[in-house]
Amino acid sequence: MLAVGDTLVVGQGGRLVGINPNSGTTRWEAPIASPRGVNDVERLVDLVGTTSRIGDVVCVRAFQAAVGCVNASRGTLLWNKPANGAEGIHGDGNLLFGTESDGRLVAWRRADGTSAWSTDRLLYRALSAPLVVGRSVVVGDNLGHLHMLSREDGAALNRLTTDGSAIIGGPVLAGDSLVAVTKSGGVFGFRPE
Repeated sequence: MLAVGDTLVVGQGGRLVGINPNSGTTRWEAPIASPRGVNDVERLVDLVGTTSRIGDVVCVRAFQAAVGCVNASRGTLLWNKPANGAEGIHGDGNLLFGTESDGRLVAWRRADGTSAWSTDRLLYRALSAPLVVGRSVVVGDNLGHLHMLSREDGAALNRLTTDGSAIIGGPVLAGDSLVAVTKSGGVFGFRPE
């Protein structure tokens, strides 16, 4: 749940919904993904993970179905694109970044959702949600590595090592430190330059 102006924005199934906080009534609904499939698991399209917000534009991921952006002040869907991931997204004023279930890192243009670039250099590593830090996009993997890739084209910039167990929950910024937690309970802080 997040506040955009005088509206609370929440996920309900595969939709972003704007709610009046004074009355609890729905102001608008914007579909990110529609359920499809033959069983309950295949029809699951709930919004997952972290969101990316710049001004009134909120971008989200629907589980294994799509990524999309909504203008939360007007309640209009700006765009949505098919995407096969289960982790949250992150972005800046120009690009939106997400990891796919197969380990591909994808960048979409925030304005219209067209693909900016995609890299498959980290395939099958169970990547975490991405985090934008300076000139890089940081993702964790199932071997305890933090990969720093260029925001411009996905080229490798650096790799940081932890204790060898999977990065869980995705990396976060705490002040000017990059923090990652591993499956075995390790907490690692790095100061990117």
